[in-house]
Amino acid sequence: MDDYKDYLLNRHYFLEELRENEAVRVIHVPFDRERYVKWLQDNPHWEDGAEARSAWALEVAKDPAALEEVRFRYPVLPAPPLDEEFTVLVLYGVIPVVMETPDEIPAVSGRLPHEDVKQIALEAREFFSGVPEFKWLSPLRCRGVRIYAGERLVAPPKAGTFENYVNDAVREMLNAGEIVIPVPPACRVRRSDLEDDLTGERPLLVLLLFPVVLAGAASEVDYCEDLVEESEGKIGPVSEHLREMLRDKLGHDGVGEPLFVPEYALGMFLERIIESMDFELEDIDGVVENAGKGKKNRNGLKRIK
Repeated sequence: MDDYKDYLLNRHYFLEELRENEAVRVIHVPFDRERYVKWLQDNPHWEDGAEARSAWALEVAKDPAALEEVRFRYPVLPAPPLDEEFTVLVLYGVIPVVMETPDEIPAVSGRLPHEDVKQIALEAREFFSGVPEFKWLSPLRCRGVRIYAGERLVAPPKAGTFENYVNDAVREMLNAGEIVIPVPPACRVRRSDLEDDLTGERPLLVLLLFPVVLAGAASEVDYCEDLVEESEGKIGPVSEHLREMLRDKLGHDGVGEPLFVPEYALGMFLERIIESMDFELEDIDGVVENAGKGKKNRNGLKRIK
């Protein structure tokens, strides 16, 4: 049964991709074992298997009367279990940080304290406590959800690259107990991205990203995303914990409250923040409050007036 459910998922996406590439008329033929066995007896050059079933279905599809009869006998087709499909979603905590000198760069470009990140992952899991723990059902399907937190901050232009990375990396981590996920070098905040702008003449507002990764059944991941949206971008105490951790690393209070958005909504969120950045330093907590959503991308840098 698990193999059949995986087949239904593969079939669903095969047909979806087919329709995207060309104009295709798809005719769904319910499987009628009695009719199929008789067809095999009448066509001895075919041996039972996937190709034989496809050939049988093609003949039925070409015969309107036969197709109508089969559809009458089996009016309901099995649906692909999309709610159980293994899915990965990255929620990015958008963190406004005020920086003044290159000496502060290591605080945001280096590895974050492991125990703090681990605790943040546990706090996020507690926020989603209504969802059961992750469990594989088959190579394509699962139940529940597993939560990971990133060991480093991610540079905004690299958000999509990081999500592509975790789609593969998280599968290997699911069999281990680690809940802190590495951030590859290509996705990290780099000194070269910031030092040319940190001249010391005026403070620089930098928007940085902290990744929280959800891996699990599609329906559960969707529910978790809805919970974050319902709580206006907050994941329980995670935002405050993250802000205090960065304040300790930087040695000052110029860190705003992070709000979490999914990668697909990140671009316009950053765009709206940057467009509305006409504020005094003491207003940093309100920087991300009214940002919108979309798919454009920006570097997340703004000179403070």
